[in-house]
Amino acid sequence: MNRDTTRINLPPPQAPRSRRPKVPRTVWVAIALFSLLAGAGGGWYFGSSHRDAPEVSEEERGQAQDLAITTKLAEARIAVAGGEWFEAKRIFEEVRDIDPKNPDALASLPLIEKRLEEARGTVIVSTSPEGATVKLGSMKEQTSPATFTGVPFGEYELVASLEGFETVSQAVTVDSEIPQSLFGIDLAKSSGEIEVVSEPQGADYKLIKTREKKPEELIKVGVTPEKIDKLDPGEYQVLMAIEGWPANSQFVRVENNRSTSVSAVFAKGGLNLTSDPSGAEVWIQTGEAKPRKAGMTPVNLSGLPAGKHGIELRYSDWEPIRRTVDVSGGLTQDLQFSWERSLVSFTSDPSGAEVFLGDKKLGKGQQTTPFQIELPEGDYQFSARHPRLGSIEKGHYVDPNAGSNGVDFHFDYGSVTLESQPVGAAVVSGGMPLGRTPLTLSVVPPGDYTFELSKEQHRSSSVSGTVEPGGSLDFSVTLTYDPAPTTNRSFKNGVGMEMAWIAPLGGWAGVHEVTQEAYQKLAGTNPSYFKAPNHPVDSVTWYEAVKFCEALSAQEKSLGTLPEGYRYRLPTDEEWSELVGEQKLDGAISSLFDRKKSPAPVGSLAANEYGLYDVRGNVWEWVSDWYSQTIMNRIQKGGSTATPEWVGTDRKVLRGGAWNRSSQFDLSIENRMAARPSAEDRYDVGFRVVLMRD
Repeated sequence: MNRDTTRINLPPPQAPRSRRPKVPRTVWVAIALFSLLAGAGGGWYFGSSHRDAPEVSEEERGQAQDLAITTKLAEARIAVAGGEWFEAKRIFEEVRDIDPKNPDALASLPLIEKRLEEARGTVIVSTSPEGATVKLGSMKEQTSPATFTGVPFGEYELVASLEGFETVSQAVTVDSEIPQSLFGIDLAKSSGEIEVVSEPQGADYKLIKTREKKPEELIKVGVTPEKIDKLDPGEYQVLMAIEGWPANSQFVRVENNRSTSVSAVFAKGGLNLTSDPSGAEVWIQTGEAKPRKAGMTPVNLSGLPAGKHGIELRYSDWEPIRRTVDVSGGLTQDLQFSWERSLVSFTSDPSGAEVFLGDKKLGKGQQTTPFQIELPEGDYQFSARHPRLGSIEKGHYVDPNAGSNGVDFHFDYGSVTLESQPVGAAVVSGGMPLGRTPLTLSVVPPGDYTFELSKEQHRSSSVSGTVEPGGSLDFSVTLTYDPAPTTNRSFKNGVGMEMAWIAPLGGWAGVHEVTQEAYQKLAGTNPSYFKAPNHPVDSVTWYEAVKFCEALSAQEKSLGTLPEGYRYRLPTDEEWSELVGEQKLDGAISSLFDRKKSPAPVGSLAANEYGLYDVRGNVWEWVSDWYSQTIMNRIQKGGSTATPEWVGTDRKVLRGGAWNRSSQFDLSIENRMAARPSAEDRYDVGFRVVLMRD
């Protein structure tokens, strides 16, 4: 066995069976030993014959030779017994060299040669990484880990190869039937390199691994020049670009232990641009890049990449001039652009229209008809937009050779005249206030219209009609005097109660809680415990409060001061939540800060933002709602504590707290008190009226 061969010997596995019949090893050992014994006997015999010779020197020489042969034969027996056939062959050949006729050597060597011809070994190969193709001599190749069996004794070349790795080759000697294991064959990763260069330097590049020119993986991004090493062999795409130049793309193949160069030249050229008139914006587009503004004419554009470029000149509202220019490397071209133009007049009936070309307003963005501007020759589609009459379109060809170019827009419209007795009535149409009579609307779009005329202390009136294109409507209205209050304004009713207009509710609310004086004037009695004319009425039942509202509505109607469609009543719970506004406790008559002994005169403290007094404190105020689940949900939503056992009972809701309440809970806006509507012994309960639509 060649001991110079590198391998790791593991305990041998069971020897594989030969593919052809072989003489058992024990038979070979027996034959070889028999030959040795026979040779030893013959040697003894011949040696005995020589000892009878009279020559002493020959005898001594023979004895030495016999001793050497005997020693080697003993070594040969050990080699044969151990299966070291190559070693046994060598020893027998040495014996034959000493004694060419030695019967042991002559008998054993043919047998050993035959044994060596039949002997087979096993080679086990493992590589890192696995999956390499392994070849052993002329035997069929395998994939690692590989086991080659039935390998004839001899010298072989072992070759391991794997794509992307360097091939490993080494000599292997098979001289034993004990399996030979070759582990730790490391395959070094193969690589190549690419050098990326550009003119000028500083181009951005991308290196992409591809397969059949389809991208698989982005390998690296950088700036030229750069050398990229340790690349797997295979196909790559190199993209290079400089801002303003079209991208350069090349496909290359990287080979193991080889350097590949990729280069790109970004050639430059220039353009000198002038225009008539000058001051035009110059926009340039290179390749698929977005157009960019390059300056104002006259302008010199240098350092442009060689190739085709889109040039666009923009001036004022004119149609742009577009050209495609081929820029050559190292050359500067002179280009001149001009517009054939004419003065165009824009007019409209009625005047005051804005004129647009596409989405762009003409006339420096501020003018309305009539006006004049200069436009280049060409077909145009203009649109005119009047603030009241909408939009119309008109096409026109601007001819520089014509004596004049005019575009006139005619809108369809009519007029309306409104007069009233007395004069000064406010005119509203479609919710839009138009002015006061006498009023002339000289520009009215065609269509059906209704005009509402109103004047304070007069009943409103409305007129309707259809405006035809070019037509006119004339209205004259006599307004009837009406003492009823006007919406949006506060007033004082027939019993002297001040009523404040509450815009979010579209109605009025009493500025004060109903006083004892007002209650007695209408009801003829005063149920209050704490009697004082300017104090809020107290100890009044819910039924009495409702009856008071009904009597007040009847009286105001009889006086002609009840607005049509309105009536006095108690506020709802939701309306009261609006009426309270932003009223704070420091503006409320209560016992929170110092104990009170009775209610206070109405309006003793400041009003809230609606002008209402005492919406918190002084006396509880009846509202129209029963204490229900809805009320309880509102209380809980507002963060206060409800009383579930009151739900479903005959209790009406009270809001706002009273003079004798000293806890934050009782005085909270979100709190609701409840009492039976017939309760008459509540000297801390009163009410406030509202005037709302039915």
